[in-house]
Amino acid sequence: MNGNAIHHSCWVHSNPLTQRFDRLSATHTSNVAVVGGGITGLSTALELLHRGFSVAVYEAGIIGGGTTGGSTGHLDAHPEIGCGELLSKLGETAGREYVQLRQAAIAAIEHRAANYCDFTRVPGYYYSEHADDASSLRDECEAAARLGLPVEWCDKPPLQFATVGFRIDSMARMDSMAYLRRLTDLVVEAGGKIFEKSIARVSLEEQTRELSVGDGTAHFDHLVLAAHCNKSDSMLLDIETPAYQSYALLAEVANPPADGLFWDNSDPYFYTRRWGSASPNKIIVGGCDHRTGDGDTKQAQADLEEYVRQRFDVRSIESRWSAELFEPTDGLPMIGKVPGKENVWIATGLSGVGLTWGTAAGWLIADQIFRGSSTLQDALSPARLSVSAITGAVTEMAAPVKGMAQRILPAKKIDPVTLRPGEGAVGDIEGVHTAICRDKSGVLHRCDPVCTHMGGTVSWNEAEQTWDCPVHGGRFTNCGKRLYGPPEQDLQSPKTGKQ
Repeated sequence: MNGNAIHHSCWVHSNPLTQRFDRLSATHTSNVAVVGGGITGLSTALELLHRGFSVAVYEAGIIGGGTTGGSTGHLDAHPEIGCGELLSKLGETAGREYVQLRQAAIAAIEHRAANYCDFTRVPGYYYSEHADDASSLRDECEAAARLGLPVEWCDKPPLQFATVGFRIDSMARMDSMAYLRRLTDLVVEAGGKIFEKSIARVSLEEQTRELSVGDGTAHFDHLVLAAHCNKSDSMLLDIETPAYQSYALLAEVANPPADGLFWDNSDPYFYTRRWGSASPNKIIVGGCDHRTGDGDTKQAQADLEEYVRQRFDVRSIESRWSAELFEPTDGLPMIGKVPGKENVWIATGLSGVGLTWGTAAGWLIADQIFRGSSTLQDALSPARLSVSAITGAVTEMAAPVKGMAQRILPAKKIDPVTLRPGEGAVGDIEGVHTAICRDKSGVLHRCDPVCTHMGGTVSWNEAEQTWDCPVHGGRFTNCGKRLYGPPEQDLQSPKTGKQ
């Protein structure tokens, strides 16, 4: 795994990350401070720069080492919750605005990408492998048309195993890491300042004007939290945007699909696309989502590979990875002012479509800071609370409660000798509650298993070789170094006992 990334995606695998910008070591002042250097943070920075603000972007790690670097590069405008559900939530007028934001995001990415990012317009296909689903998919197709999507029914989508579905024209695919590098260049060209390896220790007041960042201090008039996860102090946002892992792989196959985006109607769904224009026999396939820290990661990875091998003539599997996403319990992203704060904005709960919503968030937040309002401001407000959100949040609390309970339940005894390379576990070692793993080179690592964010108990992610917290999605290396998510500190050493 690239030491600067939380994953080893095909993009990072083929182009290892390097640090381009300094760590903050002094005091820096700007009109706006943006926490997070992924597509959301950089898009927001660019929009604010174009509106005349001075902007500084503070990235905790290396640009590309977070969620955007693990993206599969799908660019579509089909609502994650489904077109019928979106209409029932927002109505036709606001629903069209919602879809148009993502269509406009694709167009903006196309303009910014120029010829740098293998950006290619392709159709998207929403399909089922079961003919019995034709009626429900026709209803969804009709709802999509009402929302203004350019759709057409397909009795047989151009995928070997698809039975029924519909096509959405003018969607796209791209090399997401190449685009992130391009976006970085555009921010710098526009006068933005970027700092890497500069984690922000976020402590918020009603009006927050400075933060400790890296080895220095950031001063600002406005603060944008664009780290994908909830970096605010809003417990409600934590509950409303639970963390999930989604798995992906890059495979070379003898029978590639047509050049398009494909996703099915299973739950969780599977998604497929060609990797790049120059390699038509290589495909990216994703799926097998589960709550972060609360699933069998090796099994999810194996299930995804089995899915691919059952449907394609696989010559080789070239890369496997997972990425974390934050799923809003009511199905709509959280973009806007943080509840109870006067000058702090956030974009989170972007689900599995952060490339388009992260781009759109740049306009929405920039408009709110510059003009005081934006389209769909109330519908996407992080301060909203609905009955459906409360119901969803209660259901989603099972994994966090389990993660917190691990601290007080009797721990199973672990004999470190029994751990094989790549394995890890949390339990009792000589009377000490310990997170222990043996890395793939055979070296043992021990940590306190209590997450430094809010005290959940981490679990071992064998697929990614990380410690993951099921409470709010914090992730750490095998030796406990902070990688991603709300935590701002590394896991501690075991409190007492032999080490």
